[in-house]
Amino acid sequence: MAIRITGMYSGLDTESIINELASAQSQKKTKLVKAQIKHSWKQDAWKSLNTKIYSFYQKLDDLRLMGSYKKKKTTVSNPNAVQVVSGQNTMNGVHSLSVEKLAKQAYLTSAQLEKAGGGAVSGSTTLKQLGFTGNGSISVNDASGKETKINVSEDMTINKFLDQVKAAGVNASFDADNQRIFIASAETGAKANFYLSANNDNGFKALGTLGLLTAYDANSAEYKEYEKWKAYGSDSTAKEQLIKDTVAARASQLKQQNDALTKQNKELTDKNDENKEKLAKLEGYANYGDISTFTKDDGSNVSSYAEMKDALYDRIYGAEVEVEGGKKERQGGMTQDLDQLKKELKDLEAAATRDEDAIAAKKADIENVQKEISKAKDCYGYVNSIASNEKTIQKNETTINTNATKFTVDDSDPDHVKVEGTSTLEAQVRNEVETKITAATNFLADIASYSGGKTAHKIQGQDAEFKMDGVEYTSKNNNLTVNGMTITAMEANPGKEITLTTTDDTDGIYDMIKGLFTSYNELVIEMDTLYNADSAKGYEPLTSEEKDSLADSEIEEWEKKVKDSLLRRDSTLSNVTNAMKMVMMSGVTVNGKTMYLSDFGIETLSWDKAKDNERGAYHIAGDPDDVNSKGSDDVLRTMIAKDPDTVANFFVGLTRNMHDELAKKMSPTKLSSALTVYDDKKMKEEYDQYTKDIKKQEEKLNAYIDKWYAKFSAMETALSKLQSKNNSLTSLFGG
Repeated sequence: MAIRITGMYSGLDTESIINELASAQSQKKTKLVKAQIKHSWKQDAWKSLNTKIYSFYQKLDDLRLMGSYKKKKTTVSNPNAVQVVSGQNTMNGVHSLSVEKLAKQAYLTSAQLEKAGGGAVSGSTTLKQLGFTGNGSISVNDASGKETKINVSEDMTINKFLDQVKAAGVNASFDADNQRIFIASAETGAKANFYLSANNDNGFKALGTLGLLTAYDANSAEYKEYEKWKAYGSDSTAKEQLIKDTVAARASQLKQQNDALTKQNKELTDKNDENKEKLAKLEGYANYGDISTFTKDDGSNVSSYAEMKDALYDRIYGAEVEVEGGKKERQGGMTQDLDQLKKELKDLEAAATRDEDAIAAKKADIENVQKEISKAKDCYGYVNSIASNEKTIQKNETTINTNATKFTVDDSDPDHVKVEGTSTLEAQVRNEVETKITAATNFLADIASYSGGKTAHKIQGQDAEFKMDGVEYTSKNNNLTVNGMTITAMEANPGKEITLTTTDDTDGIYDMIKGLFTSYNELVIEMDTLYNADSAKGYEPLTSEEKDSLADSEIEEWEKKVKDSLLRRDSTLSNVTNAMKMVMMSGVTVNGKTMYLSDFGIETLSWDKAKDNERGAYHIAGDPDDVNSKGSDDVLRTMIAKDPDTVANFFVGLTRNMHDELAKKMSPTKLSSALTVYDDKKMKEEYDQYTKDIKKQEEKLNAYIDKWYAKFSAMETALSKLQSKNNSLTSLFGG
């Protein structure tokens, strides 16, 4: 803002005079500002009310569905044992239920751990510190037969071991407070069972060191497996058949893997051919072409797409160099060149004397570098993809070649492999089998030496077992759905019957209908209150200057007066309210008969009994929470109990009618958005127009003020010259 010094020669308070002259013009702007503020408040009032109307509209979604009125409830003779949730299709009746077993997780708690030399154990403790040396192999086995092998070593920490266990699909943790490992199935049920087993002698030692060997139990899955392996040691025929079957299965798996990898390599090779074709089409192929034409910035050739990728990255972003302090940063790339050119352009444009030719040339340089960068980035994308694919292809080829030494394909049937000619694989399998036989035999002969006398505690996972009306059911968890009832067991009570009694949920249906009218009444009362609000004539939003002269409480009261009256006598509000009331007053045809809310004991109060703005609210006869109707006969509850279908049909029809009517009111138009009952688009346009009008008025006001300042400034200049002449004359006459 310019600093004006006025009245120096005239002695007049020019600023006050101009402010008075401009006050009338300023009032026009103030009037517009107040009108815009009031308009904004009205927008907010409508937004708030529209949110409530839309919320009511959403509540109607469930109420207009017949299924919502088919509520059932089931009472339980022993609610501590089971909980029951009834669906709408649950049949009424009395049932007997017993919970024979609860579902359980499979759970393994290790023996208490201790370092070999004594001392507390943590997650970072290694197996060597616990007393294990060397390398071993164990497996996590689940109930489906899936086996996940884990290689353990003396330098593996407890946390690393548990990470491997968790990767096998079970939960695992180490409790430092109790110095124990806990392993549990992710779910409950018999199919969630798991067990840990050893694949070699060191595997048994590792499990023993970790306190994860269980006491001997001939019925447990792990000991059944160990006994099976021990038996192979004395039955050569069974052992040889096992080896043969395992070799055949492994060979088939290896062939399937090779087939899949071969297919993947073909797809990757095709993709690389596509990328090379795209490279060849890039402008400036000599600079961004294939390996035979691409050179590094130092002039040397690249020998692979991986090298080409790295060289391109350096060309775009700069080569990595060591700078002061041992840090590394990239320098010399095209992006740095671009940044430098942009800086030079900025300096040229900021220069006191603009050199348009230099600026144009610099912009051209920038554009050229940007094109080169874009071209290089495209090339980098293709080359990076090729290099990545080549790396995967090479890795796959190594696996394919290794696998191919372990099986041969049956020439008469290429989809199968020969068991013959798999000596490498057979030797591998035979070694594994002999190792397992020896390890299991040694372990079973002296379990205590492996466990150190400390064994883990295992809880087997089990299904929940129910007996309902004489029929047995099982569930992997403690939930069972029968006849539309969802039963949750909380305690087992074998042989003890629990009585389940299912009936229509009269209270639930009643509360749902009551909730409908509670929401409707709150909304309609608010709408009538807004429409019938007291006039706020003479009240307008306050300016900052006006607020300065009032207390906070006075400001709040003043603005409340204005805001409360914003929707007074609003035609849109009246239209919506009347439409809702009309739906409630209209009848609904049920089985050929037109019925009204009054047929269900639901009516508005008489004109003389109802409070102002509450004459559109409905009251349910006999409602204990309603002081106006709690002493009357409860017609609605009686009808729900005696004729639930009629109640359901009526209220489905009523809520559908209300839903459809509100949907019409909220449909989009040129003036309003979807799901909006008021003209929000129009109101926004009006608000924006106020902004434009205020700006125009500000421009007029500023021009008006500047005009008067110019006139008074001219007067001051004239007085200054006159005073100067007077001073000269006075000096001539010796004054």
